[in-house]
Amino acid sequence: MWIPNGKQFHAVGIGVVCWAIWKMRNNICFEGKTLKSPLEIISHACALMKYWAGLQSDVDKEALIDGVETMFKIAVQIVAKKRRGDNQTGAVKDSVNEDEASQDPDH
Repeated sequence: MWIPNGKQFHAVGIGVVCWAIWKMRNNICFEGKTLKSPLEIISHACALMKYWAGLQSDVDKEALIDGVETMFKIAVQIVAKKRRGDNQTGAVKDSVNEDEASQDPDH
């Protein structure tokens, strides 16, 4: 994961991410909410891990918080990259559709 020598946190990290996904699923199914971005799940997971970090020894607490911050930064970068890619792909598709429409004699 994002914590060097932090194998003791791997199971907890996976559990927290699963819990955040489950909570979002419940919000969607039972409260009619929508997921606007995967960052909502990651943010919830990071908040839970930071809370849990407060229950650890000082060394583990610092390592866990550093790992959480790194995980969130990576998630933001991935989502931003995906959005840039989608925007570029959408622009290409739009221009292709415009070209096809301009060549169609019925339009």
